[in-house]
This record gives sequence, C-alpha cells and structure tokens, in this order.
Amino acid sequence: MASANDTIGAILVGALVSAVLSGTVTTQAFIYFRLYGSDDYKRNTLMVSLLWALDALHSSMAFASTWIYLIRHWGDSTVYDYIPWTIALTVALTAIVTLISHCFFAHRVYVLSGFSWWLTVPILVLAGGRLVSALVSTSEMMTLQSYEAFVDRVGWVFTMGLSLSTAVDVLITLSLITLLQRSRTGFSTTDHLIDTVTLYTVETGLVTSITTAVSLVCWLVMPRNLIFLALHFSISKLYATSTLATLNARKSLRRRTNKLDDHVLPVISSLHDLQSHTQRDPDSHSGTEVKPADAASTPRIRITRIESLKTDQNDSSSPESRRRDDDRHRWRSTEEEPLPPV
Repeated sequence: MASANDTIGAILVGALVSAVLSGTVTTQAFIYFRLYGSDDYKRNTLMVSLLWALDALHSSMAFASTWIYLIRHWGDSTVYDYIPWTIALTVALTAIVTLISHCFFAHRVYVLSGFSWWLTVPILVLAGGRLVSALVSTSEMMTLQSYEAFVDRVGWVFTMGLSLSTAVDVLITLSLITLLQRSRTGFSTTDHLIDTVTLYTVETGLVTSITTAVSLVCWLVMPRNLIFLALHFSISKLYATSTLATLNARKSLRRRTNKLDDHVLPVISSLHDLQSHTQRDPDSHSGTEVKPADAASTPRIRITRIESLKTDQNDSSSPESRRRDDDRHRWRSTEEEPLPPV
C-alpha cells in the first residue's frame, strides 16, 4: 500500500468534504419539507426522507472509518491495508442512494417519452447492475478486509459498478435532453421553460457523471491508494443533492412560468376585441360606431399580453417620465388563431 498521505489522509479529506456536501443534502431536504410538506405525493415525501436518512448514515460510517484509522489503530502501520466494515458499508449505501436517484430520473424519462418502456428499461437494468456490483464489492470487502486482496481478486467488480453508474448518468442526461427538445412548441414561454430545464438537466448530469468518472480513473490508475475512495465518499451526496434539488425546483419553475404569463387576457370574438381596445384608448374611437360581429363568421381568439406598472404622478410632465411610461406600458399580441368549431 501507499503512504499515510495517500491512504488515511485521503480518507480524512474525503470524510470532511462529504460532511460539507451532507449539509447541502440536509438543506435541500429542509427546503422540500418547508415548500411542500404533506402536499406532495407520498412517494416523493418517502423518497426525500429515505435519502436524508441514508445520507446521514453514510456520513456516520465515513467518520467512523476515520476514527478507526486515526484513533483505534494509531501507530499501526498495517492499518493502511485494512478495510473496516464501515468502509465496506459506505460502498453499499452509495449504491442504494445512486439507485434511488437513477430510478427518479428514469421515471421522468418514462413520462416524457410517452410512457415508453423501450427507453426506460435499459436505464433500470443498468442501474440494477450497478447496485449488484456494489453489493458484491461490499460483501468481498467485509470478507477479505484487505485492499491488496480486494484489488487482486474482485477489483473488476468495483470497476464495473463505477462504469455502469457513469453510463447510466450519460444515458439519462442524453435521453432527457432529446425528449425535452422534442417537446418544444414554438411559443416563447414554453420554449424558455424547456431551455431552463434542459440546462439544469445538463448541469446535474455532468456533476454526478464527472465525479464518478474521476473516481473510476483514480481507481484504475492508482488502485494501491485510497484517493478513489475519498472521491467515492462524495458520490452519494451529489446524487442525493441533484434529486432533491430537482424536486425543489418545481415551484420555482412554476412561478417563473406564471410571471411570464402574468396579465395574459384571452379576448374572444371581434366585438369583445374592439370593446377592450376602446376601453384602453377611448379618444381614438370616440366617433367610431362599434358593429357587432357577424354571427356566421368564425370566432377568433387573440391573446394579448399587457405589462403595466404604476407611474409617477408627480413627474409625468418631463420627457424622461414620458419615456419611462412608454417603456412601462407596452403590449403585444400573438398571431390570431381560429378557434375550433363548437
């Protein structure tokens, strides 16, 4: 095995970083219960509670491992090659959290794809394979209790688990991006929302996949030290954070959509349209007789967006004030579209 800096030192740094990320998970869980509470689906509430409990248990195992290395076996040089059961358990806990996150995003792929199992089943199969690989690795670590023996005998199992995790991240990210882009409607509000969700999907997918890939590279290049394990401590935290942050972002996206759609007035029939326009500008139609719409004509709908703010009554005469008024009072209409026949 390598020196203390690359083994016990890596474990200590990894445990400290994972503690910081665990605080992020706790914050996201608190935000979820503050925003949604019991109003959300029960499966989501159960998932958030389970992720928080698993994350807390994972952090406990990481610091218990640090205690075993630094306190219980202080001065023992053979501890560099020793695998305590707490380290083995962190591998299983990371796999369970990863599976929950993968299933959550696989469900989103399933819904966006029009309930297509052809796209969802491969994701679930690969995610299940990643869990099996991690459980086998955990069992072998507890049995062998030696990094040297684990690398020589069943190191390929650990490699397969990290590879499958990276593959699932890439597959989910590409699937969501493709499905979201196919959902574009041509309306600015909807397309803007889709672009926001797409960007968020790319960011969350990159964070987890890059961290897992870097841990895999360190494991393949430097299997005789524990730098890969220090990175492995952070994987479960990032998966839990991405899942909880995605749940918490729903209300923010809805508020953004409602803000863009604020003061959208559906104006049905040409008579109602003329009346509304007359009320907005009575001087321009003072001598115009409003004729009712032809009953035989096809009804048409116009969506008018009006964005108005209160103007300063004391400074309405200055040119600067009038220019501000022109900027504050603006409206635009979308193209008229005929309503379907009743």
